[in-house]
Amino acid sequence: MGAGRQPFDAPTGDTATANRARGAIVVLPTTAAGQQGPVAALVSAAGWASGLRRLLGNVWIVTPDGVVSSDELRTRASAPTLAPASDGGWQHRAPVVAKTAVKDAREWLRAHRFRVEPAGPWEGYDIACVWQRHELFHRTGPRLASELGVPSVVFVPAPLVWQANEWGVHRPLWGRWIERAAEQGPLRAADVVACGSEAVAAEVRRIGSDEHRIVITPTGADPDLFSAPIDRDAVRHRLQLDGRFVVGWVGSFRKFHALEQAVDALAELDDATLLLVGDGPERVRVEQLARRRGVALVCTGTVAHDDIPSYLAAMDTALVLAVPGGTFHYSPLKLAEYLFAGLPVVAPRAGELPSRLHDGVDAVLVEPGDPHALAGALRRLRDDPDARTRLARGARAAAEQWSWDRSAAQVVAAAGAADRTAR
Repeated sequence: MGAGRQPFDAPTGDTATANRARGAIVVLPTTAAGQQGPVAALVSAAGWASGLRRLLGNVWIVTPDGVVSSDELRTRASAPTLAPASDGGWQHRAPVVAKTAVKDAREWLRAHRFRVEPAGPWEGYDIACVWQRHELFHRTGPRLASELGVPSVVFVPAPLVWQANEWGVHRPLWGRWIERAAEQGPLRAADVVACGSEAVAAEVRRIGSDEHRIVITPTGADPDLFSAPIDRDAVRHRLQLDGRFVVGWVGSFRKFHALEQAVDALAELDDATLLLVGDGPERVRVEQLARRRGVALVCTGTVAHDDIPSYLAAMDTALVLAVPGGTFHYSPLKLAEYLFAGLPVVAPRAGELPSRLHDGVDAVLVEPGDPHALAGALRRLRDDPDARTRLARGARAAAEQWSWDRSAAQVVAAAGAADRTAR
């Protein structure tokens, strides 16, 4: 581990007392290199850390660059210097399968180099668990937990080989091997495997994790991020959105986000503007499509994650979209933040969303891949301010079930149970 500085999350005072302060260690092997912001993996890890800190009192986030704070991690997730990999050189000309093989080899090397020594700023604290985000080959978190004699938690937003297959990135000669070598081992090493959805949990079971180690922990939001008041009118004026019905979305512009559906839907609405917050590989294509369809569009580019609430305040309603017929296995970070912001949400009947949202109460559900149905839902919300108010009230009431605090409490309870069983 690099010689990082101690985060402001860490406490001061005498830790040698009989009643030791509690805490957790968050191990984050994920790198933001080659990505455009916002980098959801870093934002979610910061959210987990904040939830664990509120629950236990103390947390240390360990990265290959050293120990960082939650705030610093969120800053890294939206740093202006983030940029996609260059299109030049052999990477641009090489087939996807070759680039995937090279990335896997690099990840193996990164995992081999990343080690956290048991001696650290957490010495003298009662460590409830060591949490690690799942990445290929990485078992630094479970190894550290074993050396400290505490339970380990591995958070799995999705099994990576399976997710790549779902997105059309295949490993024809080594996929099964790398799933066993790079995923099965790290997952089996964990005392608790926290899965982002039931669909993810099913794949984790298939890979070989024991049922009794699995808990479902959907993506959450950080309540502290939404505690400050916001001048909605000032934000809208700055973005030149005065007098417009604003349909918003936040994310990293990937193909699976299906943003063309939003453009097609807004082409059917008058006096509406599409506000897209973030950046990513699909942004240029979406901007070009909006110009062709005559859709008013505001793209902010990457913004600091701490500023997300102000952009959400500028919206009248917010979208979650899904590719029709695809496997909607993830739990969208944007959805949790929409609910905390008290936004009327239009979301697809996909994955586990219909079981977690209540149509007409805290969201409006539409069939994925149907821009006409999406346009109809948006038109009704545009024309009915009272409906928007009711949905906003429902969203705020539902938000508690979408917080990182809830997920933190789940994994700490599961880790405690695993620890008692081991003893």
